[in-house]
Amino acid sequence: MRRAGPNSFSRREFAAVAGSGALTGRTLFAQNAAVGGATITAQAVIDRIRASVGGEWKPDTVDTFKAGDPATVVKGIVTTTLPTLEVLKKAVAAGANLVIACEPTFFGKADAANPAPGRGQAANAQPDPVLAGKLEFIEKNGLVVWRFSDHWRSRTPDPLAQGFAAEMGWAKYQAAGAATRFELPAVTLDALAADLKLKLGIRGGMRVVGDPRTEIRKVGLLTGTTALAASLKTMPGVDAIIAGEVREWESVEYAQDTVTAGLRKGLILLGRVISEEPGMKVCAAWLRTELRMLVPEASITWVSAGDPYWRPV
Repeated sequence: MRRAGPNSFSRREFAAVAGSGALTGRTLFAQNAAVGGATITAQAVIDRIRASVGGEWKPDTVDTFKAGDPATVVKGIVTTTLPTLEVLKKAVAAGANLVIACEPTFFGKADAANPAPGRGQAANAQPDPVLAGKLEFIEKNGLVVWRFSDHWRSRTPDPLAQGFAAEMGWAKYQAAGAATRFELPAVTLDALAADLKLKLGIRGGMRVVGDPRTEIRKVGLLTGTTALAASLKTMPGVDAIIAGEVREWESVEYAQDTVTAGLRKGLILLGRVISEEPGMKVCAAWLRTELRMLVPEASITWVSAGDPYWRPV
C-alpha cells in the first residue's frame, strides 16, 4: 500500500517499527516464570491488590483492565505512570507481562482499545494505525495492562506525595499531618525550580510563573492534574505551588494575577507524568514489601515513563 505522504504510515508499517526488538525479553520472560513453580494470573494479582489497598472499591472507577487477558499467568509485574509503547517494550525486555499504570493506555479518558467513532471520525473510518499497532504489540507479546489510579491516589498517606518527598529528599520537611505541604529552608523560586529539574530528571516540561528571586519557604504539592479550586485553596497558605498540569486560563492566570497584585508567590508546573512518577515508584515498592506475601510469584519492577518533552536550545 502506498503512503499518503512522507509522514503517513499504515498499521502494518507501525507494527513493524513498534515490534522491532519486541521479543528481546523472551529469555528473561522464561527465567522469571513463577518463583518456586507457583503460578498466579493477572486477575488474581489484581484481586489481591483490591483486597489490600484499603477502603471500599468504587463501582465507577477507571481502575480496570485495559488490554490483555486477565487469565494470563503473570511472569513479572511493571508499574509505571504512563504505559507508552517505549515502556511496554521495556516491560517485555525485563520479562514482565503485567503492566500496572496510573494513566491511560489508549490516548483518552475512555481508554478504549476500540473507541467508538466520534470527534470527527467517520463510522466506517479505518482504525488509527498508532492505536491499532500498539494494541497489536500488546497482543503479540502477551501483555496485560491494568490501570491503578483512583484507589492508589486515595490511600493515606498520599503515596504520590510520599514518593515525591523521597525523590526530592524532602521527607524531613513535610508539615505535620499534611503530606502535600513542605516547609523548606529559604530558597529562591529560581533555585527551587533548578533543584526540581535536576532531581526529577525534567528535560523540557517544566514551566514557572513568578519572579525568579521570590523567596520560597512554604510549598504546596498538587500532583497529577489540578482544578482551579485546588489552587485557590492552596495558594494563600504557601509561597509556591508545585503542580503537575493545570489549565492556563485557570490556575496559571490566577497565579499571574496574584503576582501582578504584588504578592510574592510562585507556581511551578512539572508536567503531569513527572509529578506522578515517584508515586508509581512507591507502588512498585508497596507491591514488593507489603504485598510480598500476597504476590510472591512474580518479579516487580518500576519503569519510568520519563519527561515526554524536550526543550529547544
